[in-house]
Amino acid sequence: FPTRRSSDLIENGAEGVKMKTDGKKWILRIVLTLSTAAFVCWIFSNSLKTAAESTVQSSFVKELVENFLSALVPGQGVEISEHVIRKLAHFCEYALLGFLLFFTYLSYTRKKLWFFIPSLVGIVIPFCDEGLQFFSDGRAPSFKDVGIDVSGAAFGFLCAWAVYFVVLSIVRAKRKKSCKG
Repeated sequence: FPTRRSSDLIENGAEGVKMKTDGKKWILRIVLTLSTAAFVCWIFSNSLKTAAESTVQSSFVKELVENFLSALVPGQGVEISEHVIRKLAHFCEYALLGFLLFFTYLSYTRKKLWFFIPSLVGIVIPFCDEGLQFFSDGRAPSFKDVGIDVSGAAFGFLCAWAVYFVVLSIVRAKRKKSCKG
């Protein structure tokens, strides 16, 4: 997040700096909000695929993962079930959603009291996502998948929180060091 230097205040005046940082905040908010919305649309589009389309996609990812793991352990044939790939895909896509939700929310406010808003979104979207599968040929919703999705969103949210606090600690340490020096 942008910091104000005393030279900026002298050159541009306090109002000029405030306008610059406010403009950057709005750009960040717009980019994060649109990215999160686009990601949710992508998740929903995956749920609207037919069972056959979903199987083709899972088989492709399964082959990529198996080739990658086989390259790590030469001479060993690595095989992963498609079921594991599907469940990992659920978890990973929602972990990324949780990560995005955290930073999107943070771009609007720093109030911890309101963290229930992105948390609630991370719970509601999996239910909607699974509900969409009622409309997909050959697919059916699963409460097990909702649990995996919510767990993934919580994991992504916590990872984003950890990244935020590590970066915040580094920035504070640098500021403290520059104030002493």
